[in-house]
Amino acid sequence: MSRHTNMGLRISFLVLLCLVSTALLTTGKLVEIAGRQPLGDSRDRWVSAAEAVDRAANFLSLNRPYDLIADWRGLGQDVGERVDTVAQVVEARQDAGIGGVPTVSAESAGAGGRAGPAPTGVAAQFAVVSPDRPLRVHVAGDSQADEVGHTLAGASGGLFDVSVNSRNSTSLARPDYFNWPAELLKVSIRDDPDVVVLFLGASEWQNMETTDGSLVEPGTPEWLQEWSWRLSVALDILAADHRLIVWVGLPPMRPAWSAAGVPAINAAAAAVVADFPQAVMIDIWDLFGGEAYAERVAPPAGGSPVRVRMDDGIHLNRTGSSWVSDQVVAEVAAVWEGRCDSLAEDGAICWRARGEAGRDSGGGAPAPETCAELPNGELVCWPNDRATPLFEPPGEYVSVSASWNQVCALRAADSTATCWGDDLDGRADIPGGAFESVVAGAWHACGIRPSGQVQCWGTPVANMAVAPAGTYTEVTIGERHSCAVKPDGRVDCWGDNERNRRAVPDIEFAMVSAGRWHSCGIVPDLSAVCWGDDSHGQADPPGGQFTSLSAGEIHTCGLRTDRSVECWGANLHGETEAPDGEFTSVAAGERHSCGLLASGEARCWGNNDHGRADPPAGVFLSLDAGGNISCGLRPDHSVECWGRELAGEALR
Repeated sequence: MSRHTNMGLRISFLVLLCLVSTALLTTGKLVEIAGRQPLGDSRDRWVSAAEAVDRAANFLSLNRPYDLIADWRGLGQDVGERVDTVAQVVEARQDAGIGGVPTVSAESAGAGGRAGPAPTGVAAQFAVVSPDRPLRVHVAGDSQADEVGHTLAGASGGLFDVSVNSRNSTSLARPDYFNWPAELLKVSIRDDPDVVVLFLGASEWQNMETTDGSLVEPGTPEWLQEWSWRLSVALDILAADHRLIVWVGLPPMRPAWSAAGVPAINAAAAAVVADFPQAVMIDIWDLFGGEAYAERVAPPAGGSPVRVRMDDGIHLNRTGSSWVSDQVVAEVAAVWEGRCDSLAEDGAICWRARGEAGRDSGGGAPAPETCAELPNGELVCWPNDRATPLFEPPGEYVSVSASWNQVCALRAADSTATCWGDDLDGRADIPGGAFESVVAGAWHACGIRPSGQVQCWGTPVANMAVAPAGTYTEVTIGERHSCAVKPDGRVDCWGDNERNRRAVPDIEFAMVSAGRWHSCGIVPDLSAVCWGDDSHGQADPPGGQFTSLSAGEIHTCGLRTDRSVECWGANLHGETEAPDGEFTSVAAGERHSCGLLASGEARCWGNNDHGRADPPAGVFLSLDAGGNISCGLRPDHSVECWGRELAGEALR
C-alpha cells in the first residue's frame, strides 16, 4: 500500500470521525430536524433513530454543549414549542373557565360552518387611536408573515405599533412542531393587542394527526374538518370585544401542491372566519395572479407588471408584501371607521384613515390623511404627506446623511458628528472627536477618522457597528451591513450577510453604495457592479458608464457621464422614473429618489408619503434620500430636511 493511499485513508477516517462527533455533539438538533418531517411511518423511523443517538449522547454527556447553548438562547422555551396538541390548549382553557369547545362538522368544513358556543358579539369599545396612542398590531404566522409585518408600520402612516412573531415552516397542521393556538393564547393574555394579523398556510398541506391518533391526508374531508377546527380554536382564543382579527389568505404559489391546496385552504379559512364577527379575511388570490401563477403582476393601481415573488416561488418579496400591508391597513381603517359613532361620546375621539388628493405622489396615488372625529361630530384632519416643521439642527455643516430613521451631519466648526432621530441601541452614543465623513444607517452610524480608521456606533446585532481595522477612504451603510473602500480600491463589508449582501467581488472600485440588501459600486472603467439581493433587479445594473451610484431599499440610481440619471430595480411608486435634465448627484431612498440639478435645485420622484419627494425651493450644495425623509445642505451650510419628522432634537 502506497504512502498516498495511507494518507487518503487517514483523511477519510478523520473526516468520518469529525462527522460522527458533530452528530453526537448536536443530537438535540438531529431530533428536532427528524421531528419536522411529514407525519407518517418514515418520520417515526427517523425520530426513533435520532432519539436513540440522543440518548447515547446524553449518557456520555456529549450533547451537553448544544443543550447549554439552547438553554442560554432560550430555545424551546416558547409555549408554542412546549405544548404538542391543540386539544391540550382547549382543555386548559376549559379548566380555566375561559372557553368552550369549538366544533366543525364534516359537511361544513369545506364550505364553512362552526358549531359550539356562539361567538362573542362585537362591542362598541374599540380603542381610541391617535399618533400618540397607535393601534397595537401583532402579526403572527410562518415566514410569509415576516416581511408583511415589517412593511405594515410604514404603510399605516405611523398609526400602527407593530410586533412581528414569524416562525419558519410552522402551521396549524403540526402543533407538535409549533403550537400556534398555544402561542396565540399567550399573546392574547400577555400583549392584549388591538389587532392580530394572521398569515399562515404555506406549510399546511401535509398529513395531520387527529385527536384520536389517526392520520388524515391533505385535501380529504377529514383533513379539512380537522384543519378548520384548529383554525376555529385559534380564532376563538383571540376573539374579544375590543380586538380585530385579520386572516390573510394565501396567494397562488409555484409548487405543484398549491394548485389544489391553496384554494382549498382559502375556502376553508373563509368559511371559519365568516362565523366570527370579530374577524375579517383578506383574499389576495386574484391580487397576485389567481390561477395563472406569475412572478410579475400589475400593481393594484395599474401599470406595468413588477416582480412580487422571491426566487422560491412561495414567498412574496418586499413589493408583494407591501401590497398585502396596504390591504391590511385599508381593512383595519374601514372597521375602525365603522365604529366611530359608538366611540364619539364622553370626550372620546375616533380614528379614521382616508385618502385625499395631496401632493403629487408620482403616478397620481393619493396621499393618506389622518382624521380625528370629535364628540360633536367635527372632523379634524392633518395630512400625512408633510410633517412640518421638521427639526433643523442649528449651526453650519459640511455634509448630511439621511437614513430610514435617523439623520447625521458633520459640523463645519470642528468636524464633529451630530445625529437626530431614533436613539435606540446606542445610536445616541456618538463618539466625540473629528471625522472626515459621517453616514447614517437604519441601525447604526459610521464615520471615517482623519487617520482613515472607520468608527461605528449603534446596535450590537450582527456586528453591524464593529468596523474592521485598517484605513479607508469611503464608508457606506445599508440596513444591516456596511462597506468601506480601501486606498487600493478593494472593498471590505461587515455586518449581516443575509442574501449575500457582504459578498463583494475582489476587484478594484472607485466608489460603493450600500442599500437594504444589496450594494453597488463603480469600477475603474466606470461601469457598475452590484452584489447581494436581486429579487427586484436592483443588483442588475445596465451597461454603460457612471460617475456615481446610490443604492436604495430595493432600487438603485446612477449618474451617467452625460449627467443624466438612470435608475433600475423596483418601481412601485415611480422611484426609478428619473426626470430628464442635467444632474450633479443622485440619491436613492426607501421608495423615492432625489437628485441635484446643475442649477443647484433639488428634484425628487417616487413615493411622496410625508412629503419626502417634495423638496423646498432654492439651491442646495448636496442632498441625501433616506426612508420617509430627505435632507439637503444649503449654500449657507445649514441643513434642511423634508418628509416625516424625526426626533426633534440632536442626539449629541
